[in-house]
Amino acid sequence: MSPLLAQTARLAHYALALGRVNRATAHEDGVRPETDTDHTVMLALVAPELAYQVGGVFQIYRVGAFAVVHDLVASKKAREEAAHELLREELGRMSWVMRTLDAYERQDTREARLVRLLDKLLPEVTHLFNGCSTARAHVDRAGFARSHREQLAKLTAEYPEPCFAPYLALLSEAMDASEAAWAMATPEENER
Repeated sequence: MSPLLAQTARLAHYALALGRVNRATAHEDGVRPETDTDHTVMLALVAPELAYQVGGVFQIYRVGAFAVVHDLVASKKAREEAAHELLREELGRMSWVMRTLDAYERQDTREARLVRLLDKLLPEVTHLFNGCSTARAHVDRAGFARSHREQLAKLTAEYPEPCFAPYLALLSEAMDASEAAWAMATPEENER
């Protein structure tokens, strides 16, 4: 097998593996878990579009590239570091995927930081689709609202630059909308 075909097969294998990693969020039915593949594709579509629509200082193609690789090694920190090194071994330092992932992990560009910020937006959007079903399994309505306020305060401090203000406002709007979605649920759902 040629080195190029071997590299292609390795990357295809990682792509398939993402589809087997379930996330805490759920699809519209509120039952089927979202996978890392679902999430990655969602972010790869949403992040560049938002960077394009809002305009400003972001290189849209870099935003898209970071969105594609952002969760290749996602999980707990120790496993993430081990997965990162395994990817480096398998793909090599000069791989576009590794170079992009390394740049994303450094978080030293506006585009990488934007993708990390927008990564926090997507769970709020999925709450709109599924009536907050996954949040209900972990927290009550007051805790849900409190966690939003705490997360927004933390992210506002972490992203003080003016270029992130429209995205923080969008996140705040999504949080408000997901809280409204919770309130619109049936009384039985609100008791959970």
